Amino acid sequence: MDARKALLIDAYRRFNGRDLDGLLSMMTDDVEWPDVPNQKVLTSKDEIREYWRGQLAVTDPQVVPTDFEPGADDDELVAVVEQEVRGLGGEMILERQEIRHRYSFRDGLVRRMVVE
Repeated sequence: MDARKALLIDAYRRFNGRDLDGLLSMMTDDVEWPDVPNQKVLTSKDEIREYWRGQLAVTDPQVVPTDFEPGADDDELVAVVEQEVRGLGGEMILERQEIRHRYSFRDGLVRRMVVE
C-alpha cells in the first residue's frame, strides 16, 4: 500500500501543478478514467489529456489527498480528497468538499479511477 500511496500523492501534486504528461505517465496504456460531467468513462491517455485540458481552460481545480483507505480488492486503494474548484478569475465555483477516489493498479501504475 505504501508504494501506491506514494504514487497517488505524487499524482495529485502533478495534477495541482498541471503536469499532465507526467501524470499520464503514471497510468497504464489501457487506463479507465471517469468523465463525471458527461457520465462516461475515458479509455485512453489522449482522451484523458483532452478532458483535463478542457477542464483547465475554464476552471482551476485543486485536489488534495487527506487520507487513504484500503479498497474492496487487494489491488485497490481509496484516496479521501478535499476538492475545491475556482474559476480562472479566482471566483468560487465549487466549495471545498470531501470526496473519495477509488483506484485500481497494475504493474505499479494506475489502471482505473472511479469517483465514489
